[in-house]
Amino acid sequence: MKYAVATALLLAVAVPGIAQVPDPLAMTTDPADRAVMAEAASAVAGRPPDLAKLDAVLAKLPRPTPLRGMVQTVRAGVLASARNAGPAVAAVEEALRLLPDDPRPKLVAAGVYTFAGAPQRAADLWMEASRESPDYARTSDRYLMLALVGRLTDIGDRVRADRISARLDEIGFSAGLAPERSSAALARIREAIRNRQDADAIQTVTAIGNPNDLLSLYVDRRYAALWPRITEWAGADLAAQSLRYLNELRTGWTAADDFETATPYARQLARYQAFPTIVTLFLPMFERVQPGAAQNGAEFLAPIVARALATMDRGVEARALLAKVAASMPPEDSGNALNIDGAYLTLASMTTNWPDVLVRADTFLARARTLGSNVNRSAVTSVQAWRACALWRTNQGAAAQRATAEVVLAEAILPGAAMDVHVCRGDIASARALLIARLTDEATRDWALHYVQPRPDTMSTPLARLV
Repeated sequence: MKYAVATALLLAVAVPGIAQVPDPLAMTTDPADRAVMAEAASAVAGRPPDLAKLDAVLAKLPRPTPLRGMVQTVRAGVLASARNAGPAVAAVEEALRLLPDDPRPKLVAAGVYTFAGAPQRAADLWMEASRESPDYARTSDRYLMLALVGRLTDIGDRVRADRISARLDEIGFSAGLAPERSSAALARIREAIRNRQDADAIQTVTAIGNPNDLLSLYVDRRYAALWPRITEWAGADLAAQSLRYLNELRTGWTAADDFETATPYARQLARYQAFPTIVTLFLPMFERVQPGAAQNGAEFLAPIVARALATMDRGVEARALLAKVAASMPPEDSGNALNIDGAYLTLASMTTNWPDVLVRADTFLARARTLGSNVNRSAVTSVQAWRACALWRTNQGAAAQRATAEVVLAEAILPGAAMDVHVCRGDIASARALLIARLTDEATRDWALHYVQPRPDTMSTPLARLV
């Protein structure tokens, strides 16, 4: 979690173009603190900061002063990066008390709490920091903000998730990638409709790039006021917007030529089942990946390309690709390695190799347990669903019942995983009941409405094809 250290380092440097907040060094008047001020500044300015040096300085600052708050802020970032959540929380809470008007401890705390299982507190602190200093909030790490919004969604707090996304858009946060720009616009529209600001919502329709985001509005009667504008802008079947969005993704990738921009483009092509195109465009990129030399973002693109290869009956190449990316990742990068674990599971499920699905699921879940709350709940629940399905398919009834119960416990906020288990078992009655229940809940209505939409290939819904 390098983001945590990077955020904490905002205390150590003056960021060009950012209105500066009160400096803890300038606020230090106590003679005893001033005696260690240079040592504290040196410890804080380390790239990266050394925890032992920070601890040594902290021992010389026993009083509740701004200087101690500065040191604790940076310590919290270092501890969070080492996945030492308990001490990180203690350090950042003290920093918040000692520097109540400084947005930087709040930004560090947002990162700490996002991955410590408290995304709502993280969101509230980030929102407060964004009001105190939009400039500093604009420097927030992209991965952190995606994780925060994702974890809020995982626990069913769509309102907070939308507020964060809308605020990011409002302060001019440049996420860079087309899917995130579209998600931010969608969040602004939902916020506007909640606040009965229909005119603002209608005006924002054109900022949504992803046709799937437009579909979320187009199938939900709460947004009926937007339908004429959506039809005018994107076409009744959203085909015009689909083409524009694909062009937007392609332009972003050809300009940057990196894994980060390739991933959303490949993901959208996969929605259109353009698997040969995915392989032709993106498989050559992995020539850049070498053992011990990880490429940022390769672990996100590799599963998409591997799935495309497997769909084209090139399963051996798919597994070789995943192995190559795994070999490039440092041993301590176990969080990103989960993406490769999950990709192996997907390949096993595509061939209905249920014993291998069980092995892959157990590997994923074992690694996830070592990471605790650093792993988002939706990923874990999805893998638990595959495990439950494999247990049913291998006639392990008792174990399957327990595994299914774990997944169903989360169906109110993560219904997709529960639906996968019901479909795997052929339990259409439970699947229908789940859909009806989720349609009545604002937090999951979007998922349910998407689920019952016709598919372009057969013009029938997934559930209808099972009946």
